[in-house]
Amino acid sequence: MNSKTTFAVVDIETTGTDLSADNRTIQFSCCLVSNNKIIKTFVTDINPQREVPNRIVQLTGITNDRLKKAKTFDQVAAQLYSLLNNTVFVAHNVNFDFPFLNSEFQRVGYPELQIEAIDTVTLSQILLPTLSSYRLQDLSSYFNIEHDHPHTADSDALATAKLLLILLRQIQTLPKMTLEQIIRVNPSLPQDTMQVFLDADETNKKSIHAPKLPDQLRISSGLVLRKQDPITISEESDKQRFFYPKTKKAKQKLLPDNLESRLEQNKMMNLIYNNYADQSHHQAKTLLIEAPTGIGKSLGYCLPLSYLVSANKPAVISTSTTYLQFQLQNQTLPMLNEGLPFKVNSVILKGASHYIDLYKFRHLLDVPDNSTQTAFIKAQILVWLTVTTTGDLDELHLNVDQTPFVWKIQHTGVKWLDPQEPFYDDDFLRYNLKKAQRADFVIVNHSYLIKNWQYFKNLPEKPYLVIDETQQFAETAVRNNQERINPLSLTTAINKILADVNGSHEDNIKEIVEDDAILSQAISELDQKLRQAKNLVSTVTTTFFSMVVKGKRLHRNAEFFERLIPINEMKAAMSANQETISQLRAVHERLDELLATLNAQIDHNAGVYTNHDFLSIYSFFENYHTFNHQLRLLLAIIDVDERSIEQHVTWVTVNNAKDVNSLTLNRGILKTEDYLRDHVYGAFEPVTFTGATIFSSRRSQFIYNLLGISREAASIKRLKSDFNPKDQARLYLVTDSDDRQFATNSDNYLQKVASNIEVIYKNEPRQTLVLFNSLNAIERTYRLLQDSGFTATHFVLAQGVHGTAAKISKQFIHHEPAILLGANTFWQGVDFPRNLLENLIVAQLPFDTPSDPYNHALYSIERSKGKNPFYSITLPKATLRLRQGMGRLLRTKDDFGTIFILDPRLLSKRYGSTILANLRNDIPVVKGQIDECVLDMVKFFESRN
Repeated sequence: MNSKTTFAVVDIETTGTDLSADNRTIQFSCCLVSNNKIIKTFVTDINPQREVPNRIVQLTGITNDRLKKAKTFDQVAAQLYSLLNNTVFVAHNVNFDFPFLNSEFQRVGYPELQIEAIDTVTLSQILLPTLSSYRLQDLSSYFNIEHDHPHTADSDALATAKLLLILLRQIQTLPKMTLEQIIRVNPSLPQDTMQVFLDADETNKKSIHAPKLPDQLRISSGLVLRKQDPITISEESDKQRFFYPKTKKAKQKLLPDNLESRLEQNKMMNLIYNNYADQSHHQAKTLLIEAPTGIGKSLGYCLPLSYLVSANKPAVISTSTTYLQFQLQNQTLPMLNEGLPFKVNSVILKGASHYIDLYKFRHLLDVPDNSTQTAFIKAQILVWLTVTTTGDLDELHLNVDQTPFVWKIQHTGVKWLDPQEPFYDDDFLRYNLKKAQRADFVIVNHSYLIKNWQYFKNLPEKPYLVIDETQQFAETAVRNNQERINPLSLTTAINKILADVNGSHEDNIKEIVEDDAILSQAISELDQKLRQAKNLVSTVTTTFFSMVVKGKRLHRNAEFFERLIPINEMKAAMSANQETISQLRAVHERLDELLATLNAQIDHNAGVYTNHDFLSIYSFFENYHTFNHQLRLLLAIIDVDERSIEQHVTWVTVNNAKDVNSLTLNRGILKTEDYLRDHVYGAFEPVTFTGATIFSSRRSQFIYNLLGISREAASIKRLKSDFNPKDQARLYLVTDSDDRQFATNSDNYLQKVASNIEVIYKNEPRQTLVLFNSLNAIERTYRLLQDSGFTATHFVLAQGVHGTAAKISKQFIHHEPAILLGANTFWQGVDFPRNLLENLIVAQLPFDTPSDPYNHALYSIERSKGKNPFYSITLPKATLRLRQGMGRLLRTKDDFGTIFILDPRLLSKRYGSTILANLRNDIPVVKGQIDECVLDMVKFFESRN
């Protein structure tokens, strides 16, 4: 393939995607590309001689009446075969279009096309590894390719042809070394797609002059890397010459022409600036600013802080999502830098495992792997290293939990780095930590802040702290202060390391290092200490089980038993195990020392080991880090003093057989607010909390208790939204005569939910999110939809049935229209862009489970204070979650849609009126039977078209 090759870029629309179901083509389009330009286009409708399903008509706009006038496939086959023969076939998902067309040709008596075929999806994934979506529609948007009619063959083929030209140019710009390494890795690509890389390499070899490496790249120890930007320091003298713009008019001068300075945003900016600006005259206060979606809160805190930060006093911004971190770093702050009379710099800091370890990747690059996924990811990373300046693996949008190769190349922390390593100076984690020391803005997530607050405490001056998405911060604090460990998994982890060390296979660690006396001795001692640790873990587990589980009354859940351990009983169990725990702690410390010795010595003599040796060595280190993490969890639960026991809640779970091997120990911090106040907040200036939904009601003490802040000492502001919800949305409270009869987790109620979902969706087949309170309810509802035949003709995704929240979110975005049944994170942590959510259905109100041991302990504390935990904890938390869930629908002024609340408790229970009163939205409310609500919904969407 070269510039003179004729590429036939094809897209087809069909009656369905399943070849075995005898589906047919309904539209064919082709763009011929040669000499780097489109030379011909062709499109034709094709009569499938059968009814086209309604969902295909909706997707493509191609009606049955229109197709009745078109030629059949056998009537156009000769023309299509002649058009495609002697070309290179190209499609966006070639493994669908190419076999489908060949099947159609065979059906009407033609032989299969014997031509090369390449795929633009996988080419895009390798050449553009940092994109979050490879849908043709999204790639077109990214490259500003005109693509007005997605899911019609002519528009799709033309967009794919333009994309192909971009990708071919992209391959030509790949560094020679990177291209050769991709070929050596040999990723498994559809059809003949790999030939594109082989032909580009052949062109390089024939060239008289070797391609020059671009100025922004350099070669380091066998990898082509992007040069790191020099670390800059803001000029203090420059900043001090400029005054903060207090008026709305003055701020407008700093903003781009297309961005309007908003009244509520201006209030937020001034509130933050005035709070911190002159602390010699007034003490700064903790700020709580509820800033509804759409007012521009990111800019609302970044602009005033730009005038407050200095080289030794940065602003730390803590967010809940990777997307918001990216938005701050790549959109908000660069936009500010264009208007500010001085420059501010920023860095995103994440935990070590988010960054690539270049040393590990280079050693594993040429080690063969049986997984086709690994070779593909290696190719992506090779290209990514030529563009990334951060080394943050999140840029690749991989599902790390399902990508074993990524585990092997994750960074384990700077303490494991050896200055003598080839990539020491290139290390991304070191570089980002250095940048943080000079940054004006340090952007982190809530989890990082809670785990690494000591880092900020050691800075020369107390930094400013903004906690964005406050509603998720306290929940993150709870999660991060919970430990959970099954001692059997710890024993299994030890056995894996022992197998690495002593295995009968030739690549065991003892044999690999036997020629090095220091390593050989360290491995022998490590072997002994691991066996000792295994025995100690067994002893402490057996003793613990006999004291807190055996003969005790356990609470039965669906799949296991659980028990909350009283504080006095926990103290007794720790006391009985004290000697064993002390020995286990000492063994752990010695094991860490031995591993540091191994790490340094192996790095020092790296030249004597083969790539295959390194694969075994990294497997050993990976297994050790798993063991180390699990042992730390166990010690965090059992190696504690009496004060710590009193501050935490501990519970155990076992399987139905009450088997000691199924024992799981769980611990959570009892008073999160004390931890935050005593540790995190003390490292900073008084904190600014912000978010779209912070308060459950005007009078509730809930959020103040949750965050551990004084209501009297804080400054509170609830900003107004500039959305127009009266025109943008409708809220339907569905009533039914027998609402009071069924619990919301009963089979009868979920049957009604399934029926209502079908009615709503059949009348308006739009992107629909259905929110539940448990994965169990989701699974049961999905089975009911399945039994009715609804899922056979409609695309329904169910969390827990079809995968994780991240996986099904991606599928939901890529299939329109679709229904997603979700719980947990879908109430607050997922944003769907533009028109990818138009209907929200609340199947169950988001109440916490009272029987959960952690909640049970919290409720006991509330009762001891003479309070009703339902009103002081459960109801405010449910109100906040419902507000957050409803907030999924309207994210911009242009969004519109409907919300159905099916849970009857909102109308039938006394507390329902409390929730409704505190939803704080102006969306028009319609109460009625499902048919009445659906009729109004149809009218609403008609008014928006």
